[in-house]
Order: sequence, then structure tokens, then C-alpha cells
Amino acid sequence: MAILIPKNITIKKTFDPLKTDCPPTTNIATANYIMVGNFPNTIEVMEKEPFVGPAGNQLKRICSVCQLPMYQIYLTLSCKSLLPSNNRNKLWTEKGFRHPSWGLLQKQLIDELSNCKAKTIILLGDTVMHLLLDEPKFNSITKYRGSIYKAEEFPHLTDPLAGKIICLSYHPAFTQAMKSPVSFYTMIFDISKFIKVNNSPELLDIQPVLHIKPLFDEVLSFFNKCMDKPYVGFDIECTPKYITCFSLAYKNKDGTIHSMCIPLMDNSGNYWTINEEVTIWTELSKLLISPDVGLICQNGMFDVMFVLRTMNIISDNFFFDTMLAQHIVYTDLPKGLDFLTSVYTYFPYYKDEGKQSHLSVIKDWTMYWKYNAKDSAYLIPIMLNLQEELRDFEAEDAMQYTMELHKPLMEMEFNGLLTNREGIAIAKKKFEEQLAQLTIDLKKLTNIELNTNSPPQMVAYFYGTCMIKPYINRKTKRPTCDSTALSRIARKNVKGSKEAKIIIQMRTIGKLISTYFTINVDSDNKLRCSHKIAGTVSGRIATEKTFFGTGANLQNQPYEYKKYLIPDPEHILCEIDLAKAEAHVVAYLTQDANMIEAFTSGIDVHAFNASKIFSKTIEEVIDEHHANKEDQKSTMRYMGKKVVHASNYNMGPQTFSDQLAKENIFKGQAECKRLLLNYTSRFPGLHRWHKLIEEEVQNSRVLYNLYGRPKRFLGLMNAALYRNAYSFKPQSTVAELLNKGSIKICNDKRLDRHHHDIDLNTTVHDSDVFQFKISKSPDLLDILLIMQDHMNHTFTHKGKSFNIGLDAKIGLQWAGVKTAEISTFDKQSVEEALHKIGVK
Repeated sequence: MAILIPKNITIKKTFDPLKTDCPPTTNIATANYIMVGNFPNTIEVMEKEPFVGPAGNQLKRICSVCQLPMYQIYLTLSCKSLLPSNNRNKLWTEKGFRHPSWGLLQKQLIDELSNCKAKTIILLGDTVMHLLLDEPKFNSITKYRGSIYKAEEFPHLTDPLAGKIICLSYHPAFTQAMKSPVSFYTMIFDISKFIKVNNSPELLDIQPVLHIKPLFDEVLSFFNKCMDKPYVGFDIECTPKYITCFSLAYKNKDGTIHSMCIPLMDNSGNYWTINEEVTIWTELSKLLISPDVGLICQNGMFDVMFVLRTMNIISDNFFFDTMLAQHIVYTDLPKGLDFLTSVYTYFPYYKDEGKQSHLSVIKDWTMYWKYNAKDSAYLIPIMLNLQEELRDFEAEDAMQYTMELHKPLMEMEFNGLLTNREGIAIAKKKFEEQLAQLTIDLKKLTNIELNTNSPPQMVAYFYGTCMIKPYINRKTKRPTCDSTALSRIARKNVKGSKEAKIIIQMRTIGKLISTYFTINVDSDNKLRCSHKIAGTVSGRIATEKTFFGTGANLQNQPYEYKKYLIPDPEHILCEIDLAKAEAHVVAYLTQDANMIEAFTSGIDVHAFNASKIFSKTIEEVIDEHHANKEDQKSTMRYMGKKVVHASNYNMGPQTFSDQLAKENIFKGQAECKRLLLNYTSRFPGLHRWHKLIEEEVQNSRVLYNLYGRPKRFLGLMNAALYRNAYSFKPQSTVAELLNKGSIKICNDKRLDRHHHDIDLNTTVHDSDVFQFKISKSPDLLDILLIMQDHMNHTFTHKGKSFNIGLDAKIGLQWAGVKTAEISTFDKQSVEEALHKIGVK
């Protein structure tokens, strides 16, 4: 008898993970590989086949690149039942939930895999990793992708999957445009490596010999062995103040890698006697200066500078940095040691073992020391593989000059810049008073206590009280009063515009106080920074706080703070600057006759461009520039520089308007569009060059700067990628010119302590900052001419040659009234500049 169900009652179906809505492929007996996905989507259920639709097409593309035919792969899913709303939480969650049928589902998958003759099992995605491996440490496919294990390493897989190897990678859906498209190339690395292991499983048996808890004599013996090797891996572990241990690794002629962790302390205190530790540091210093042994590091600037700053041991043989090599050959891919290990070696993920180093008290010193030893050991095969990548990419010269760059940067980090602490304190108080006055002014306008740091209050005031149409955050889809929204409100000339301008001023001053005038400097009152060679895609040096938590980014120090950065006593600061360098390179890349004329005519290029943009004479632009020395941002010349930069890299009018607002320059989108058009319409070669760059990167995904340095572009072919492509050639060319010049300056014996005696302090965008003794001021012209020679290079592009000029500025402060510019390197100009700053 049928049971009648009322129409208004809905029966809730129970999800059954053991149900088969999407069966596997039928080649279980003939396939050489097994690929297991997570669970089926709607398309796969409709087609009754795994890996069809967009994700399946992505997998086919990856396998095609790796030359792995699809007929050789048995495709299946860990759960073959369609999940409600594709919600994996029905199966498991990060907080520990497991579906009641989890164990049966796991057994079903193990039985299926054991019936397949293929020995290589490739798990694609986090769900299948959790289901099959079933260990808490496997908590992220992002960490463990690229890892390979023998099935016997897992007790529950030892018998059913004996002889098989288990490989982990992303699900191909993750590599699609809406997720992480660059990971497409990571999957290619993974699958290619899995194929090699399938063909040569003995690769998994090659393991380094790790030496931990060594005796003192064993440490000395290991040092001696390292001294006989052409290169050694080197890595330190440390707290913010001390080195807790370091490791060294070498490769024997038989291919075996030996790595020793040399501990310096444990929870009981010092590991060695004082005499033993002194001997260890002495032996390390001999190794670090040996011309016959090359040092291999990962982000070695950290290691060598930490050793220099804490132990006063300098390294002269820093030979290869794996992070920098990866940055050169695959700029868009990750460059951490965990990633490099996953793509260039056959060792599984191990970085979580190093979490001990982040504990206040290390609980497992043995694991900590093993981790340190692995870091050094793995550097050797990574280096060997990256050397091949550099050769294939024709980037060996780029790598060599990048490594040579460490010497001047180390000198800059060691020297730093002296700060005027008293002046900083006075200025900080002045800004705090200004901020307090602005707070009063704002309250008069709003009639309420408006907390400018409270997004809800800001939204309520501007979009409620002032009735302004809300600006919506693209990501959150919610109303926002961020800096971009405020800048747009400020230029509307409506109720709320005055308030927005005041708040922007308050935030500007607040940032000056919190970001700059409270910088923690070192005990000698020196402001130092860490220089990051791989900090930008163009090769420009980026800076940040030091490894000791002091200092700051020196690239964007505001004028107001630079006034309090001064030379050492009895010294003068000097900044040499590649004059109008990027715009100069763009002019010759575009081959635009009007642009080139601006540089060949000898006139002020920025004034020339501004005259075109604002339809004024060059004289009018220059006169206004000289009349507004205290407020350069209001001048046509300054705005012309901004328009040129934005136009060169195809910035849109809205973005340009928002960028100007960050400098408290308020111009609407329509006005910005007009200014950009005024420039580009007079220089038609610019848009032609943009099109050529787009075609070049579309054809090969590789661009070369004017030195021949290549860069891959691996992202989606969209407007953002093209903007990066436009900027690469000019920015990278100028960065390389500056960096190579810095290397030559650092190595020129005429400038060392026995002669002109200059100290390198830092590098900023297109300039280097150094200091020299006042007693050497009669030699300043000679110093500048030497530097000019090192910063000079003749570029040739499409039959036209050009050189970029060099300007200089000297002073008793980095910026301010006690500075003087030197645009011409001759005796009269130098003497006038010295006289202006009070040096005769």
C-alpha cells in the first residue's frame, strides 16, 4: 500500500558519501598512473566521468605539457557521491568533524587503489589527502603538494598498497583563473617530478646524512672536510639576539650529501665550553672567507648579515643564493625554501619541524637540529637544479651580478644613517600639536566626536549624515570610507568634503608620527634597514626593518623625516641620482621623436613635458617651479612628472586620481583624463610601444631589459599583467644600471678607506647615498667623477644610442635647507655647493 505524502511536506534526503554518482574511468588494468580527485561536481555527475568540464580541461593541458597521455591515467575520485551544494563540510571540516561513513569511504578508496596495477598514486586536492593519509600533520595541500611518500610509510597503507608511491598536488580547479592561475605552472613542476619518480623510484632512496649532537672533535673534522669542497650549504637558526645553531653541508664525490648541525645552546644554557665555542667561531670565520669554498644560502643576506652584526664575522665567499636564483628564473612563483624543496628535490615537506624556533622555550631540540641540518643539505640539490634553470633561461649573467650586489648592500646595512634624535623629538611634538588642532577643527564641522579610526562611524557620518552616495569596496561589497573613498569625497565639493580633507590631513600627519617619527633606531642612534634584492620584480632594491626589529623602509622616507637623517660627525652626506632615468629609457624604447627631443635638446625635461601637458611655455613652467620652492606639489612641473609616469605605464584616469589623492592632490577623474590625454596625444609613440610590449609578452611570456636580462610573465593575460610588462623594461634597466654602478663603486680602491674614504649608507630607487669626511671635501669633484664613470653606460636600442645622466646633492642632512644640488660635475658647481652648506 503506497504512503501518501502531503504536498506541503518536503522529504530531506540523507547525503550518502558511499553512493556512486560519478564512476571512475575503465582503464584500471592498463593505466600506469592513478589520479584521485576530491569529489564530483555537477558536470562530472552528468557525464558520469571524473575530470571533465573546465577543471578536467585544465588537467589535460597540464598533462599535455608534461607529455603524459591521458590514456595512461586511471582517473577516480575519493568520494564519488555528489555533495550538497559542493560543500566539503558534509565530509569533513578543519575543526575535526568527520562524516560517520568516513572510515568506510577510506576503506573503499584503499580497496579501489589496491586493485589498480599502476604504482604511482597522485592525490589531487585536500579532501583526498585527508581521507587517504589520515594523519593530523597533513593539514594543508598548499604545504604538502610536491611531496612524495612510499605507501609503507603509513601503517594503514603498508599491506594494501605495498610497493606504491603516493604523490600530492593541487586539484586542477585551484589553478584556474578565478583561484590561483600561477599554480598551473606549479602543477606542471609536480607532475613532471612524479613522472621521473615513477620511472626511477630509487630517487626516493637518496637521502642526506644528517649529523646532530656532534662531539667537539667531530665538529672540527667536519670543518676540515668542508674546506676541501668547492661549495657548502650554510644556514643559521636564531632568536632576535642570538644564533642558537648553524649547519653546514657538503657533497661527496659519490653524490652523498652530509650535513651537520652545530648547536650553540639548549635549554640548559651554552652547549660548549667558552674555549670550544671560540674555536668553533674561529673555524667558521676561516670557512666564510675562504676563496676556495663557495657559500650556498637561502635568503643568505639574512644569514651573513646576522653573523656580521652579532659575531663581527664577515663572509667574502657568498657564492649562490637559491632564493635569488628562483626570483630570476620564475619571478611569479614562490621562492621560499619549502617551495624550492618541493619542485627541485624529492624530499617531502618538512618546514613544520622548524616551528620549534618560534617557541619561547624549545621543547624538542633534536627535531630543531635536524630541521637546521635539512635546510643546509637541501640547498645543494636545489642549487644544482637552479643552475640548469639559469643556463636554460640565459640568465647566468644576471645571477652573477645579483650575487656581487651583496657586497655594497652589506656595507650599507652595516653603516646605516645617523639620526638627529633631538630634532626628531621636537618635530614629533609639532606634528602632535597639528593633529590636535585638526581634531578640534573636525569637531566644529561635525558637531560630534567622530572617531576617524572607526569604519562604522565614518560610514554612518558620510553616507548617513552627509547623504553622500556610498563607495563600495570591491572585495567586501560593503560601503567603505577607506583612503580612496575619502579622496573622492574630498574633491566633490559637497557637504562632507571639508571633513574628508581634514581627515586625510589627520591621517597623513598620524602616519608621519606613527610610521616615521617613532622609528626604533639602533643603540648608536643609527637608522638601518634590511635590503631585499628580491623585493621587487624589476630588480630595484626594496628595504624593510632590520632582522633585529629596528629601522624601517628607507625607500619612501618623507621629506619631513629626511631632514633629521644626518651624516656622522665631521662628515657630509651625498646622494647621487640617475637623472630622469626611467623617462629617458621610455623615450628610446618608444622611439617617439618628441620624447627623444626632450632629452637631446638639453633643456629641463620635466619642464618640457609640463609645457606640452598644460600648453604653457617652458619659461612659464620653470618660473613657477622656482617661485614655489616650498610647495612643489602645486606646480605644473611636479604635476607633469606625475602625468608622465602614469602615462608611460598606461595608468587609467581614476587610478591616477586616486594616486594623486594619496599626496593630498585632489583632481577629479575628468581632469586626470584630460591631463593624460594632453600628454599621450603629443607623444604617439607611447601607445605604439604599449601594443608592441603586449604582443611580445603574448608571444613568449618573456621580456628582456636593455642589458638582456629576461623576466617571465606567468599570470593571466590581462590589463594588470600588461601594466607590469610596460614597466619592466625601463624600471629593470635603470635598476640594473644603478646596481652595477654600486658594485663598481664598492670595489673601487680609489674610494676605500685608504684613499677618498667614502661610506655607503643606503640605496633608494634611482640613487645611492654615501658620506665622506669634511676633510676630503677638496676631493669631492674627483669622487663624483669616479662615480659618474661607474654609473655611465651607453645603451643602444633600434640603432639609437643614449646615456643617462647623473646628478648629485650634498648636505649636512639628507633633505632640507642644509643641502645643495650639483647638476654639473665641474669645479665651480662643486665649490658653490660646498659653500652653500657652509663648507669652504
